[in-house]
Amino acid sequence: GAHVLFLPPYSPDLNPIELLWKKLKELLKSMEARTRQALDDAIARAMDLITHDDIVGWFRHCGYKI
Repeated sequence: GAHVLFLPPYSPDLNPIELLWKKLKELLKSMEARTRQALDDAIARAMDLITHDDIVGWFRHCGYKI
């Protein structure tokens, strides 16, 4: 079954999703989308650039044993 792990408040360094948001923001900034359609396209491209290795690395960085 699943094991619930409660994180201490204000600890983004222990939460892998924060590393995802950081990378997405960096990618989107570099794509310089200036219209709604360009932003939608940039988000889709940025999501495609997130790899399995990125995700595993973020979890390991946060101390998860996977």
